[in-house]
Amino acid sequence: MSRHHLASTLLDPGQNGLLTVRHLRASGSNRHIGEMMARAALALQGADAGPHVAPDPTVQRARQRWFAIHHPVLSERMRGIGDVFGVDPGDERWDLGRLGPIEASPGCSAVFHPGHRTANGHALLGRNFDFPTGTYSDITGAPRRAGERPLAADVWVTELRPEGGYATIVVGIMDMLGGMDGLNEAGLAVTLLADNESPAPEPSVVPQVGLSEQQVVRYLLETCRDVDQAKQALLMAKQYYIFVPCHFLVADRAGRSFVWEYSPGHNREHIVETAPSDSLVCTNHLLHRWPDPIRLPDDRGSAVTAAFTYDRWRALDTQISRSAAPDAGQVRDQLDTVRFTHPAPGVRTLWQAVYDLDETAIDVSFFAGDRDGASHYTEPIRFQLTSDSPGRAVAAGTHAWPGRARVSTRSTRSTHCLRTTEGRIT
Repeated sequence: MSRHHLASTLLDPGQNGLLTVRHLRASGSNRHIGEMMARAALALQGADAGPHVAPDPTVQRARQRWFAIHHPVLSERMRGIGDVFGVDPGDERWDLGRLGPIEASPGCSAVFHPGHRTANGHALLGRNFDFPTGTYSDITGAPRRAGERPLAADVWVTELRPEGGYATIVVGIMDMLGGMDGLNEAGLAVTLLADNESPAPEPSVVPQVGLSEQQVVRYLLETCRDVDQAKQALLMAKQYYIFVPCHFLVADRAGRSFVWEYSPGHNREHIVETAPSDSLVCTNHLLHRWPDPIRLPDDRGSAVTAAFTYDRWRALDTQISRSAAPDAGQVRDQLDTVRFTHPAPGVRTLWQAVYDLDETAIDVSFFAGDRDGASHYTEPIRFQLTSDSPGRAVAAGTHAWPGRARVSTRSTRSTHCLRTTEGRIT
């Protein structure tokens, strides 16, 4: 496979005052891809991109071994990152497993429709990425740093085609080696949502051995082709959270889906599924705690990106019951009912994505600022992978308006039971 990379800016603050959206495409060996990702991160973030000093060399040594055994894709990319930074990837003094200053996790809403329930027969996953508009200091209460930018200011759409692996498209912020949602050429899609229901969260703050929140997304997309493989991969993988506990909606083009989540004590794993014929809705509460949605609590008093998690779930469920066979536009309409827009204080839906798992395509609409009392969004931008055989993508990803996103005015002002399987290897 030829080695190439291409970076372009799709949206800049001159258009919206908040987000810069960049598109990076790279192919070749995983070492080469790691090198290209590091160069792109370095050009944007300078020293904040890395290399990061490992807080504990003993932990870092174990991290390196874990990645080498369980996530060789990332291990090899770390070699390319080391090439750029002039650091030996085996040196336990340095952490090359992230490209960015920090991690934080979002609120969000997501819905999956299996193909037999959609207008065109394609499996569709829709998601709102909801996130605070402030800086890290604003969000955590830490002293503000000079020149500090909003935490979500830089959005990356990374389109990678590694030799001998799955081609992927991932959308994310902060750590370029992680992701908030994405899909691979096999038709597997993964989206991350914060768990804001577990009491007394205990974030690690610094990297640990295993997979952090954002790393889980890429790990599944780069190692699994369907829901069955994803379940096994999650059951086998060591996981932790740097910022907040999360759960993950995973779906494939065959129409299967599940939500992976931990118990509030983070000591038991749960795989939550609907009946095969049903759609699946996920927001920011633990589905395994509420197998009967009729019993969901009242949402009054909710705050920040976790606001109205129960009401958002109910609203999406109601929208699903009213649309027997939605198309992609109707999935967007469903998500519009639960977007965070003006005048919601301190938070916005920063992007809205609809994944077509049969076409291996994503249509993403980005937040384009508040004007005249309304929140505005770009027209959807399409990114697509196509393949003629398993494990090889043959067409370059595309977006609708090269180099620039077109801004439009898109402003906003059924009950079923869930089945939960406790985590176990089968």
